[in-house]
Amino acid sequence: MHLVILRRAAALVLAAAVPLGTGAAPGAASAATAPGPVWGVCPPPASGPGVAPVVRDPRQQCASIAVPLDYRRPRGRQIRLEISRILSGAPHAGALMTGQGGPGGSGLDLPSLQESALPAAVTATTDLYGLDYRGIGASSPVDCRIAPADRAAATGIPYPAADGSIGANVAVARRTAGACARNAASVVPYLSTVDIARDIDRVRRVLGLGTLSYTGTSYGSYVGEVYATLFPRTAGRVLLNSVVPPGGVREAIENKGEGVEDGFAAFARWAAARDASYRLGTSAGGVRAAVLALARRLNGAPLTPRDGGGHLTGNLLLEAQEVLLEQPSDYPLLAGLLAGARAGALPAGASGALPVASELPDNFVSAQDAVICNDTPWPRDLRHYRTAVARSARRHPLTAGSPANVWPCAFWRTPTPDRAPRPSGTGPADVQLVQNTADPTTPLDDARETLRAFGRRAGLVTVDAAGHGVDTSSGCAGEVVTGFLTGAAPPRSGSCPAVS
Repeated sequence: MHLVILRRAAALVLAAAVPLGTGAAPGAASAATAPGPVWGVCPPPASGPGVAPVVRDPRQQCASIAVPLDYRRPRGRQIRLEISRILSGAPHAGALMTGQGGPGGSGLDLPSLQESALPAAVTATTDLYGLDYRGIGASSPVDCRIAPADRAAATGIPYPAADGSIGANVAVARRTAGACARNAASVVPYLSTVDIARDIDRVRRVLGLGTLSYTGTSYGSYVGEVYATLFPRTAGRVLLNSVVPPGGVREAIENKGEGVEDGFAAFARWAAARDASYRLGTSAGGVRAAVLALARRLNGAPLTPRDGGGHLTGNLLLEAQEVLLEQPSDYPLLAGLLAGARAGALPAGASGALPVASELPDNFVSAQDAVICNDTPWPRDLRHYRTAVARSARRHPLTAGSPANVWPCAFWRTPTPDRAPRPSGTGPADVQLVQNTADPTTPLDDARETLRAFGRRAGLVTVDAAGHGVDTSSGCAGEVVTGFLTGAAPPRSGSCPAVS
């Protein structure tokens, strides 16, 4: 699920926004006086399919701390949480936790990545922290021992079969839920966004900080929503980028049809302007019609790529398209894939863009499904999914009904102690949302819904751009983020032009 797991004015400020925190908070004395983390060399970087190489900042350090598996029993079983940091060296530096998207991937190297993704004025005066969320990577990783076939990349987004049936999706979901119930039942109930947010607050206390600000993109934005909701007085400043709606990941998945329509429109305009190269159509509408006609044709007569990779159905092509729409830099690859499929012979290397050959790590799939299934209840009646998939396919044919399809959550038998709370306007005005207008993963309406949920606590700045993840390193969006995270400005609403 690709959400790497991507929704007021100053006069409405409830209270002075809290700057990036450094001082100890009331009630934090016991944690502040306890022995602090022992910082040292970080574990090896995450690796595997779809994991981009990370160039670590040589200043990045890591440490391991203990947190309760079950926060209702704080003195009970403990698990290890791996955290990371890059100290800015600035006097009176702020403290900012960087949260990973997904869920399921490692976030330990986010401080190194955020060194260039955040404005220089922020990183020069801010200590950056990261972590592997509980159950993931180096933080007491969970493995449900899911069968390799059920971890194939093609199952990561549950597209129905070429004929629209969901029988294969149901079988994978049932087997995955059963594996987690058999092999990790003592752990998976406590892998949830609520517990991740509690872990972040525990890090704050261990570090002896009065407040710990936070930034996260895609699913990481939802972690920030829950963190700001559970800990409104100590969460500091919370920056949400490419915003998951307040209903959480399930709602974000169900809204993907709208997001792909938004993102595809931007791609279609790009492709139409290059019809001489790709021959997909001279207008955005023509490109859309060509892609849907191609998907119907391939669902009836799948294509076998010359360099292998299995049979290419129309729905598998749409799944690959959904992933490639996330970044405009992938538009040439997507256009070449579509043009080759129309011609009946994919160009060399195009099979690598198809989600068929690779196998997702057990830890990634196990942790992702645990978080998604624990956060919110899912329907259990399979008739619901059959009807919903057909309805979604009619409404948003570019995603073929996949946003409404079944997940292991329909068969989940390891109930979580706590569901994630819905954000509200209770608390200081310290939440800033930033969102691209044509985001294919977390559509603009998701950010608007989250803004309404936070009310006077938040502001939303939109960027007239396509792709998942707002570039906040410079320009108009960078100025907004700098003012907010340094404490120079409260949350604001407005818009930014596209970066030329």
